[in-house]
Amino acid sequence: MLLRKILLACFCVVVLSGCFREPDYSVVPEIAFQNIVVRPARFPQTDSIAIFITYRDGDGDLGLSDQDINPPFNITNSDGTPNRFYYNYWINIFKKERGRFVRVVFTDPSVTLNGRFPRLNNLPSRTAIEGSLRYGFNLFYAFADAYRPRISRGDTVRFEVQLVDRQLNLSNIVQTDEIVIGQVR
Repeated sequence: MLLRKILLACFCVVVLSGCFREPDYSVVPEIAFQNIVVRPARFPQTDSIAIFITYRDGDGDLGLSDQDINPPFNITNSDGTPNRFYYNYWINIFKKERGRFVRVVFTDPSVTLNGRFPRLNNLPSRTAIEGSLRYGFNLFYAFADAYRPRISRGDTVRFEVQLVDRQLNLSNIVQTDEIVIGQVR
């Protein structure tokens, strides 16, 4: 009797698992903003920022490994300029000035908030994936001359985020909520 119940349970698991279909997501990554967390960092005049987004990708080719350093993922282009595809997490910062947001640029073009995150799917076959991704960085507002326009304590900023997959498909762009730099919490 017990053996019959076990066999019936195994049969049901096999049958039911065949009923679940892989999600039909686009091979172009889709992202959505979840949350932004700001805390004072260990360094003076620095905020530690974490941005949380959700992602969906139909072929699961999000992320780069340490071996992904050859074209198109090499750090510089053949002419020596920075290669934007070295990074797979693109981020821009915007400062609120007179009620509207203005893009902030670094005075040194080699400085960036962009980053790389590891492969999210290590299976040998293409498969749809979804989940959430946390990206953290320190924003130094002590070096006001490093940014144009300048960023100082008390300024309101927000970020735009975009992902790129290994086929160089660009996700949609999402905006974070506004935060105040250097705010006592």
